[in-house]
Amino acid sequence: MKVAHLAEAIILQSIDDLWDEEKRQGCIDFFTGEDFRTCAAIAGINTSDQIKILKMFGGFMRASGRSVTAGKETDFGHAVRLSELGRESAASR
Repeated sequence: MKVAHLAEAIILQSIDDLWDEEKRQGCIDFFTGEDFRTCAAIAGINTSDQIKILKMFGGFMRASGRSVTAGKETDFGHAVRLSELGRESAASR
């Protein structure tokens, strides 16, 4: 498994875990911290798509009182579109 795929899997699992009350706080910490930005950069998710992801789940973050920011543009040679993330997530279930 490539590192980019592993980073994508971490993000997708964190999205899925947002609906588990016991795991939710850890996921909020992930998305509001540096870890999401690092994984997103490794996965090739550009800043614009990072913002889209964060906006989709912003209600969870706002409820926790945490602010979120997207990372800087970084090219690791693997571009992933947000629409691909949704397809991969649906295919893995």
